Amino acid sequence: MFFRKSGPPSPPKAPVSPPSSLLHLVKDDDALEPSNGATDGSVTSNATAQVTAAGAGADLGLVLDALGSILATFARYTFDLPDRPAEQSSAELSRWQRHATLGVPLTPDSGATAAGVHPRDWTGVVRTFASHRREEKQYVESAVGDLRAALWACIQTVHNAVRLDVSADTTVTEQLQRAQLAISTLQVGSIKDEVLGALMTMGEALRSKRTAQEAEYKSLANHLDHLRDELAEARRDSTTDALTGLGNRKLFETSVARIVEYNTLSRTPVTLAMIDLDSLKGINDTFGHQGGDHAIVTVSNCLSKVFLRQSDVICRFGGDEFVAILDNTDAAMAHTLSKRLIRLVADQAMPIGMDFTIGVSVGIAQMLPSDDVATWLARADQALYQAKEQGRGRVVLSED
Repeated sequence: MFFRKSGPPSPPKAPVSPPSSLLHLVKDDDALEPSNGATDGSVTSNATAQVTAAGAGADLGLVLDALGSILATFARYTFDLPDRPAEQSSAELSRWQRHATLGVPLTPDSGATAAGVHPRDWTGVVRTFASHRREEKQYVESAVGDLRAALWACIQTVHNAVRLDVSADTTVTEQLQRAQLAISTLQVGSIKDEVLGALMTMGEALRSKRTAQEAEYKSLANHLDHLRDELAEARRDSTTDALTGLGNRKLFETSVARIVEYNTLSRTPVTLAMIDLDSLKGINDTFGHQGGDHAIVTVSNCLSKVFLRQSDVICRFGGDEFVAILDNTDAAMAHTLSKRLIRLVADQAMPIGMDFTIGVSVGIAQMLPSDDVATWLARADQALYQAKEQGRGRVVLSED
């Protein structure tokens, strides 16, 4: 029960200007008694003042009760702050609540014991309460911001896991957008439902995707079981170019399709180099097909010396054009090897009677996740075209 100064409830008959401070009304009752020498008019005037003061005192009591309830409520429902535990905040607010409503001194050794008449530090009450609420607001905003960031980071991580393939599930995307909206606008009531809905939707999508992936892995395992047999059979087929001894176009088409499929799983860099013999038509016109064939064989020998790894697939693509599939090789390394090929070809001496020099141009394209066989070849072919347009004997990287 808080201190309340009771008095007659009836208000004065005429509006009375409020006192400069309601706190001045909390005085000893002697202040309301008339003096011994007062006249009847003075007595009447004093009686009216008493009624007015008593009514204001009742209002002040209600104000003090309301203020005490507010401070007590905040003291009861405090929570831990980064630099102050909830118990400490609760004790401080309770101390100020007793001081404001009962006049209890802030320090036990102040010597004041009379409740209701001890001067209150109202500035301190306001300052303490405002400081406490300000710290709580800053903490809540920071905590909610961190929670929002953590929730969205979690959702984005799961979302990225679901979107391993190019086509994302539309339902998952819509649910994630709804969850993001709830978090970003801090719709506290809907964050839980939207996030749980998003996680359930993604869980269903992941289970469905896992089932599909398991079927794909089984198919891949079956494919791998027969892969060596297929490769051995491919070697027995007519996959060798008769003139150069390199792989022919059939071997290339078989190999490039498999490389694209495997790269989807391995994600290791693989680069395609398209090589074209410069000015073969002029050589054929001047020295006949014997000179042209010698130039083609010379280039094929250089290719075998530069691209030495067993995993490299080197084929004669047709006429004066060659291709090299360089596994586990990025565009930068392929560029270095291609420059070495150009220098090696240029240094080759021709037989007596064939007074000509040869050169090659190279176009390079590193496979992109979005590439299929057709787009990969098209990018390499475009790079080769640019190399020949720039003056031949050059290497050009495909523009992604």
